[in-house]
Amino acid sequence: MSQPHFTQIELQNWKNFTRVNVALANRVFMVGPNASGKSNFLDAFRLLRDLVLEGGGLAKAVAHRDGLPKIRSLFARGASTEVMVKVHVLNDEGGWVYELAFTHRSSKDQTPIVKRERVDRIIPGGQLENLLSRPDEQDKADREQLTQTAIQQVNRNGKFRDLADFFRGVLYLHLVPQLVREGQAPRSDSIGPDQYGRDLLDRIRNTSPKIREGRLKRIQKVIGLVATPLEDLTYVQDEHGRPHLQVKFKHWRPQGAYQNETQFSDGTLRLIGLLWALQERAGPLLLEEPELSLHGAIVRRLGPFIHRAQRAGNGRQVILSTHSDELLMDPGIAAEELLMVKPADEGSEVLVGASIKEVSRLMKAGIPASEALMPRTAASQLQLFDSAVA
Repeated sequence: MSQPHFTQIELQNWKNFTRVNVALANRVFMVGPNASGKSNFLDAFRLLRDLVLEGGGLAKAVAHRDGLPKIRSLFARGASTEVMVKVHVLNDEGGWVYELAFTHRSSKDQTPIVKRERVDRIIPGGQLENLLSRPDEQDKADREQLTQTAIQQVNRNGKFRDLADFFRGVLYLHLVPQLVREGQAPRSDSIGPDQYGRDLLDRIRNTSPKIREGRLKRIQKVIGLVATPLEDLTYVQDEHGRPHLQVKFKHWRPQGAYQNETQFSDGTLRLIGLLWALQERAGPLLLEEPELSLHGAIVRRLGPFIHRAQRAGNGRQVILSTHSDELLMDPGIAAEELLMVKPADEGSEVLVGASIKEVSRLMKAGIPASEALMPRTAASQLQLFDSAVA
């Protein structure tokens, strides 16, 4: 049985984007210039997760992003300035279409309210069965209900609770090694798993010992190939009960020397975090620049590795942003798996690689994405960079 996955996303007035409507593969590589909106695109999926997590909900999700004025696109104008996120999700039984449009009560009252919420079940064959369409009679009887989405309420999402569970499984990861080493607590107002990996050791600790041991053994196989002095990756607890990862560092003494995560390199910690996340049974995995701190030879193998992990493991969808030519050198990457974020006069656009004729033509001829697409993401005035500071 395959994992549910996003197959399409549509955005309106969301941060950098006035309008976006693109198809999504099970493995997505997103590229574009700095400040074009790649992180904001990923954040739309995080919003859906934040709606359904404990401690989340519409009001908290909007407040966590500093309010609706910081969410609504600066390019939004005219009659329709509502923010809208719409996704298609497929699984073996069909799937769902979820749409949420929201705004605020008034210019003086910034309380977020649901302007429109709709859930349709996709029946095998492609037909849609409507499960929810708001505002409904309950909302008309009590307008305060529009301050919450139906998908966040267990008394209203019974017919599509599997969809809520799918949103709940979305994980965003941009691991910062220093925060893992220092054991800092996540922000008090954070929603869900820590986006910077501060909870990595807790997630490992909270996994059943048998599953944990199997995952660490598989990670050790990779670590042993790319960091040959490191062996016997294990989970341990110190005398205070705090969780740690431990390896044996081989050197001239026969017994070696033990090290924990406080002594791991940045690349080793980021690789462990990535490999652990790929093995978790959960929803889509959102990655920001997984190539950071990694040797180019490893980066060139990340694409195929993700593909093999999806096939051998739980099929977890992976949507990642990257600036790395090396990551996109893999000839197995298809044009349908590429998204290009492109700044435009009225907000950024998102294009599927296969929809760009020249990119599609080059890749069909065997040219990798690093050459067919990446040159198009360079800033238009990059040639002036050297003379910018006189």
